[in-house]
Amino acid sequence: MDFYILLILLGVCCAILTAGFCGRSQRWGPWTMLIGISCLLILIMVMIYKLSRVV
Repeated sequence: MDFYILLILLGVCCAILTAGFCGRSQRWGPWTMLIGISCLLILIMVMIYKLSRVV
């Protein structure tokens, strides 16, 4: 995964998380935050996996 693609995906995940936080009093807010946090954790997992692979 290219570094710039990672930064774009990180920005998208943070935007989703922020949108969920802004709507936290609505029904969709907590679910949106859950999706944003899941995206961030998946990105971290992919980067750890990529950095730990010995090629």
